[in-house]
Amino acid sequence: MENLVELIQKNAEGKDLSILGGTVKLVVDDQIVFVTPEGEVSSSDEEADCTMTIDSETMQSIMSGETSGQAAFMTGKLKVSGDMGIALKTQSFLGN
Repeated sequence: MENLVELIQKNAEGKDLSILGGTVKLVVDDQIVFVTPEGEVSSSDEEADCTMTIDSETMQSIMSGETSGQAAFMTGKLKVSGDMGIALKTQSFLGN
């Protein structure tokens, strides 16, 4: 996958991320993306309210709209630790 931070920044542009209600850390293979409710997207490896771990193939599938985050979670391809409510709200900037 190309630079995931840039992809997430692009998808999050103009969206109200305050709906998240907390911070999200995406761990995709060897890349980390940290997203705040204020709309900041970085590669910081900080403690987050919700951490989502996923492989790049599944992440691409979610971002292209081929699969949903919920389907990836149910099949074990997406692991979530922390606040599940926040994880459910990430579709606003992850999916198409």
